[in-house]
Amino acid sequence: MRACAPAGVQAVHAGPGAAPARLNPPEQELQHCRHDTDSAESAPGADDPVWGGGGLLASALPGWRARAGQRALAEAVREAIERRGILLAEAGTGTGKTLGYLVPALLQGERLIVSTATRALQDQLSRKDLPLACQALGLQVRSTVLKGRANYVCLYRLGRARQDGLLDSRRAVQQLREVVRFAAESADGDLSAMPGLDERSSILPLVTSTRDNCLGSECPDYRKCFVMKARREALAADVVVVNHHLFFADLALRGDGVAELLPAATTVVLDEAHQLADTGAQFLGSAVGTAQAHELARDAQACGLQHARGLADWARLGAALVKAARDARLCAGAGAQRLDWIQAQSLPGWSDALRAWSECLDALHGAVTQVEESAPEFSRLVERCQEQQRLLATWQLGPDDAAQGAGEADSVRWLEVGTQHLRLLSTPLGIGPAFSAWLAERAQTWILVSATLTVDGSFRYARARLGLGDGSPAVQAQQAGGETRLRLLRVPSPFDYAAQTRLLVPRHGFHPGHADHPLHVAELAARLIEANGGGSFVLTTTLRAMARIAERLRELLPPGRAVLEQSSEPKAVLLRRFAADPRAVLVGSHSFWEGVDFPGEQLTLVVIDKLPFAPPDDPMVAARLARLEAAGRSGFADYSLPQAALALQQGAGRLVRGEQDWGVLAVCDQRLLSTGWGRRLLGSLPAFTPVQNLESALDFLRSQGTARAA
Repeated sequence: MRACAPAGVQAVHAGPGAAPARLNPPEQELQHCRHDTDSAESAPGADDPVWGGGGLLASALPGWRARAGQRALAEAVREAIERRGILLAEAGTGTGKTLGYLVPALLQGERLIVSTATRALQDQLSRKDLPLACQALGLQVRSTVLKGRANYVCLYRLGRARQDGLLDSRRAVQQLREVVRFAAESADGDLSAMPGLDERSSILPLVTSTRDNCLGSECPDYRKCFVMKARREALAADVVVVNHHLFFADLALRGDGVAELLPAATTVVLDEAHQLADTGAQFLGSAVGTAQAHELARDAQACGLQHARGLADWARLGAALVKAARDARLCAGAGAQRLDWIQAQSLPGWSDALRAWSECLDALHGAVTQVEESAPEFSRLVERCQEQQRLLATWQLGPDDAAQGAGEADSVRWLEVGTQHLRLLSTPLGIGPAFSAWLAERAQTWILVSATLTVDGSFRYARARLGLGDGSPAVQAQQAGGETRLRLLRVPSPFDYAAQTRLLVPRHGFHPGHADHPLHVAELAARLIEANGGGSFVLTTTLRAMARIAERLRELLPPGRAVLEQSSEPKAVLLRRFAADPRAVLVGSHSFWEGVDFPGEQLTLVVIDKLPFAPPDDPMVAARLARLEAAGRSGFADYSLPQAALALQQGAGRLVRGEQDWGVLAVCDQRLLSTGWGRRLLGSLPAFTPVQNLESALDFLRSQGTARAA
């Protein structure tokens, strides 16, 4: 970085009274690293130049309070940076983990890459947390956010969309005009800054690029390209904020600039590390789908009519490909579902549909090959045809033939069916070997941190999924003095859950296997919501349950109580509406279980319909369970249970986001108390105070609401 650390900051290494980091070698599973945030013995010393009561953070941040857990995380990060090691750290909610890793990483004075789970978290880091840390430390650093190319306006495709006249509605025409105005005024072309643009808008594929259709240096708008500008800024920046999708996509495919940044980065922080394994698997596999076919057909038609009119029947070729892809989707029937390769083969007409799809790709490939020299776009179209042909061909192979292909032996072929499109995927069962090899090859410091990484106090599950077991290349890589690179740290949340919360688990009448379970959940939730003076979340494990619960809540609650449902509007719109209504009810699945923060009175009730086990008939889940069972292990104990524990921690974590927050968590699944494994899941939650019945939970909601109002 271009700025020096403030005078005296070096004492951050060991301020008087600072809590020890309590790091353990990888073979010793860490059970607890407890810190009492109210204890003078565990709090940072008052003369600590950064973390103490008179330090830089306290001076710059109003309301700053020294937290021993945050200090312990910072010390562990500093040690990892000195050693060029790997730190796997669980920092409970309220630890202040973002400043805990940013401060020591910024003070190192070298390039830093931070990757987080979502684009929204990228924006929060770049617009709030990073400026806050720099201000407190008195540092001036060049920072930038680097997103995937689909987030930026592509000037070339925008211009072509204006010329093609292929838009199918007045709304699309109006949105195109708005994007044109935005592109002319924007400095970076980041569409997240464009107000009113729905993330599901049909206009987006027309005005953004992908790896498939980008012309690269042959594009006439290359010098003005927003993506290239973002890459140049990233290469010149001291701190670059990316997201996990971009991080893994680039490591796997070398296309969006992260791979160029890595060699020069001293430290790489992977925040929200509990998502790494699932995100990485998406990009280490392959996928081809009907949406790609539609885009290819549209681009081929537009390019053909512009550069090779009359040399092929571009409209017919494009229409044939679209029809073939649509017919394949229709074979899968109505509704969204996931099928494995064997189940897909049993779909009526499936083999014939794939064959027709391949033939249409062959025909289009032949046509664009004949005119490839006419324009750079045709070369990209040829490559796209070939890639889609190759991926589609793997789906027409039998299991034995597919297993002989490179990288297919430990992968699962499965079909993702959406309401409009479908995708044919080949996904590795895990990223451990590849991820461990990446870390072993690179001498950077790697900080992997999340609020939820342990089960029963153990990192065993997270380490296995990330390939960080004792025998892995990353862990075996020796450093000076014979130490391994990996260290573990667990810092529990500083919140007083026993005082701030209540946990309700019905003992009878709430078994998820019963047909009327969603209705029982809705009736219990309605009673709690009526007594709750703040906002309420109802989190479900399936979309079907979500719809039934939302419908029943609308019948049970007074007309003035807004019930917002995930499927009704884009997520960003729903969150804005929830924030604007102090007593709103939001019923959501999947994406609302984590990464959604509503402090204080905005959210004082969270109802979970059932324990969040991954469905065993999901193709990926079934394959992982089968692999464990084949190795003589328990699929339930070694995969299903820890996966559910981490998901439950994330859902429960929506309730308390600050020291003054309070509320009730209701888990409507009696198995949490009636089974031994349920009690293990219960033990992985923070120390909520349990209540024995609904009336006790209602009393807590009413009393807290009255006390806060007074």
